[in-house]
Formats: sequence, structure tokens, C-alpha cells
Amino acid sequence: MKKTLLILTFIISLQGFAQQDPQYSLYMFNPLGVNPGYAGSRDAISGVLVHRSQWVGLDGAPTTQVLSIHSPLKNQNMALGFQLINDKIGPRTTQDISLVYAYKIKLGKGKLAFGLRGGILNYQYDWAKIEYRDQDDAIPTTANESFILPNFDFGIYYNTNKFYAGIALDHLNEAQYNLSVVDTSTSVAKKHINGTATIGRAFGLTEKLTLKTSAIMRGQNKQGFLDINASMLFNNKFLFGITLTSRQTLIFLTEFNISSQFKIGYAYDYTATQLSNGGSHEVFIGYDFLKHKSQVVSPRYF
Repeated sequence: MKKTLLILTFIISLQGFAQQDPQYSLYMFNPLGVNPGYAGSRDAISGVLVHRSQWVGLDGAPTTQVLSIHSPLKNQNMALGFQLINDKIGPRTTQDISLVYAYKIKLGKGKLAFGLRGGILNYQYDWAKIEYRDQDDAIPTTANESFILPNFDFGIYYNTNKFYAGIALDHLNEAQYNLSVVDTSTSVAKKHINGTATIGRAFGLTEKLTLKTSAIMRGQNKQGFLDINASMLFNNKFLFGITLTSRQTLIFLTEFNISSQFKIGYAYDYTATQLSNGGSHEVFIGYDFLKHKSQVVSPRYF
């Protein structure tokens, strides 16, 4: 039987306190998902696939899939990207389809980029998936609802070979829609502006050992979340790291660079709350498609 926590999560989400956007543990492996200014930073046609299963063991818990592709244009100052996100939590399924444009200028030892992401959010609600212990608490509708909304994000991103920093604002237009879940009244669901700041630095300890550090701070619905990561990279091939979060979650992550073009990663989230159950799992695959055989992928660490 579906746990009543699912119902509670949904009710809270209508008031704007539940997670609005998908969460990622491997944010440092897919920066385009955090900041549109990252587009084109790999100096190749770069593709990423991500799958995340959150709070494994809870019926209706979030699952997320991401496909992102980006590349610099012939004019190296500009880049384009595409992102598709499929996110599911309880009775709600969301598709986020967007295009990305970034413009870069050389600044010091690195590049400063300004990125814009625009697209649509497709929300679908299937109320029949909710089960109740007490039918008196049931939402008086079984009809499905769907909404298509515009969405715009903006980001500023600076990077060198061993350092990056960025700021992004999501949902600039603050789109909203009404859910007809209680007879004649409606519940308003709104995408609030979210802010994200990221920073990362790589330190060469020895010829074959590199310390990579990063942090991400998110602001959603007047709440703040902070993740701090430290990872060790061995021989530019194998990485293992730990992330401490402000959400009572400890994240263990690993990455393996199969080649200079192909990499895979995995993260396990342990949450010290009742939501822990089987934890959360995230898998990442990244590949850089080179334009010609003699091309070499940028040696940056991010």
C-alpha cells in the first residue's frame, strides 16, 4: 500500500514548501543543469545522461532523468545547448524541455559566460495514483490535469582550467497554474525564482593526485541549502568524494574516466531521517564527441 507520506508530500507541495525542482548529488558532473552559462565549456559536443532515484523504498518518491547536450559554435564566443528533464513525484510528472544560449568573453586566465535558458514545463497530474487510509480525506476528483508553462533561466559562469564560479536564477517569469482539487476552490502552484551559487577549485597535490573541492548553495522558497564536496582524483582516472549537506544528508560519490572523452559516475545519498529507507541513488554518463580525430579535449578539471 502506498504510504501516507506521499499524500502529505503532495499537500505540502501545494503550499510551496516541497522540492520544486529536481535535486542532484552529481551537480559538478553536469554543470549545465545548474547554470546555462556553462554551455560550450567542454570545447566539444558534450552529452550527459543522468538518472536519479530518491528515497528508494517509498512509493511515490521522486525519480528524475536528464539528457543534456551542448557545444560551442564555430564562433567560439557563442554556444548552444539542449536539455530534457523528466521528473516524477507522487501523482505529478513534469517534463522540462529547453534550449540554451551562452555568450563568452575572455577574462584573465579564463572565460566569463552569460547564459540564457528558455523552454516549456509540462505538468501532468494523475489523481488516481493516490491511495488513502481514510476515504474521508480523499481529494474529490479522479480527473487528470495537465498544464504547459513557459520558463526562463539566466546564469553567469566563470572558469579557468582549475577553477569555476557561477550564479544562476531559475524561473524568472514565475509561472503559475491552478489545481482544481477541491470542488469549487483552487490551489495555486507557482514556480518561484530560485537562486544558485557554485564554486570549485582543483589543487594538484602530486603528479598523480589532485584534490577537487566544490560547493553549491541553493535558495528555494525562502529556504537555503548548502552542499560542500571534497574529492580525490587519482591519475586523472578515478575519483572518490564525500559531500556534506545542510539537509542531514551525507553523499558518497565516485567517477571513472574511461577515456578523455567517456566518463561514468555514481552517487549514494544517506539521509539521517525517516526518509532514508534505501537512500538515494544517482548515475551519470558523459561523453564528448570530438569534431575530428586530432582534437584534444580541454584538460580542465571541471
